[in-house]
Amino acid sequence: MNEALLLSAALLIGGPRTEIPPEQVLPRFEAQCVDGRWNAACPGLRTELELSLYGELQMLQSRGEIDREVLRSAARARFPMLAEMGLRRLGKIGSPEDREAVLAALDHTAPGVRAIARQMLEVQDDRFRKGLGPWMRAGQRNGFGALVPDEQPDATRLGLASAVGAKDAATLRWRPFASDAREGRAVFTTRLSPEQVLQLVAKGQKTFDGSQVPGRKQQDAAMKSMDSMRQELQAAAARGDLKALQELSQRVNQQMQAVAPPPGAASLRAVAEFAAAPAQVRYVQLNAPLPPRIDKDGKAGKVATRPVTAAVARDEAFGGETVLVILY
Repeated sequence: MNEALLLSAALLIGGPRTEIPPEQVLPRFEAQCVDGRWNAACPGLRTELELSLYGELQMLQSRGEIDREVLRSAARARFPMLAEMGLRRLGKIGSPEDREAVLAALDHTAPGVRAIARQMLEVQDDRFRKGLGPWMRAGQRNGFGALVPDEQPDATRLGLASAVGAKDAATLRWRPFASDAREGRAVFTTRLSPEQVLQLVAKGQKTFDGSQVPGRKQQDAAMKSMDSMRQELQAAAARGDLKALQELSQRVNQQMQAVAPPPGAASLRAVAEFAAAPAQVRYVQLNAPLPPRIDKDGKAGKVATRPVTAAVARDEAFGGETVLVILY
C-alpha cells in the first residue's frame, strides 16, 4: 500500500494526526491515555503510535522473526492494516496470551480482521466453536473493503433513542462480530442483569419469553401436520362425510392455536444462538421512527414507525454477561 493511501486510511479510521514530535508521542500516550484515562488528544496519539508500529513491522518482517508480544500488540490495534498484519504474523495460537489477543481482534470493527481471528479460533479452539462461534456473522466485503470498519447503528435506528440515555448507553458494549447490518441485527453485551436491561429498553411495554414464541422446529412440525389434515379434509369432502369434516375442522383450529404466538408477540423473531432455555430469553417489541416524508411544499409529514425486536438473556459464551440482540 502506498504512503498516501495508508495515511488516508489512518485519518479516516483513527482521526486527525497530531503535530507532536515523534519522540513525545509515546510518553504523552502513557501519561494521558492508559489506566482508565482518556481525553480528546488520545485518538490522534493512538493513530501516531499504530502508524509507527505498522511501518516498523513492515521493515522487520523481511528480516526474520518478530517478538510475539509485539505481534499481540499489533493484533489488538484499532488500525485495521496493523491488526491484520499482527494476526497473520502470529499464524497460530500458541499461548493463553495469544488467545486473548485473537479474541480481542474478533471484536474489531473491520470484518477482514474479524475473519482472520475467526479462522484462527475455529482451527484451534473448542471453547470458541461451542461458545462464541454460533454468534459469529461473516463479513460481507472483500479485498481492501474488508478493512473498512463497520459503523455501529445509531440508537434511533434501533428504537432505543427515547429509552437509552448517554449514561445508560455507555454500559452497552457493541459486539461487531455478532452483528450484521445487512441482516438487520445489532448485538450488545452488558454487566447489567437481564431485568435491568428490560427495564431500560422496554419502558413498561409488554414482554414475552421464548416459550411463547413458536420456534422453527415447532412451526415446521405444525405445517406438516396441517398438510396431512388438509389431505384428509379433501378426502372427507370427496366422500361427503360431514362428521369427518367437522372433526377435522376442529383439529385444524386446535393446531393453529397451538403454534400461534400470544397477541403482541406475533412479529417477534426468535434468536437461536442463546444457550439459555427459551423461557429465559425475554423479548419486547419496540417502535423505531422512520425518517419523515417531505411533501411537495417541503413540509415533513407524520413520523411513521417500524417494529424492532429486542431479545435479552444471559449467555455463558460471553462470560455470563447479559446479551441484548436488536433485530431491526
